[in-house]
Amino acid sequence: MTRIVREPGKTMAVDPVCKMTVDEKTAKLKSDYKGTTYYFCAPGCKKAFDENPAKYLRPESQHKTGCGCGCR
Repeated sequence: MTRIVREPGKTMAVDPVCKMTVDEKTAKLKSDYKGTTYYFCAPGCKKAFDENPAKYLRPESQHKTGCGCGCR
């Protein structure tokens, strides 16, 4: 999971579906997958991830136009 620190003492996670930042401490939506916790900004992002986690965890180099994940 990618983490971004925006201010001292505050760790922000990146929603693997839409790439928005999410505060890990206040996030209400999260999923555990293969020993890692992922945080989500909205129910739709969590649902999409839960249905197919591998689709959203591919290395950037494996994404391409039309891959269906919304990255392009």
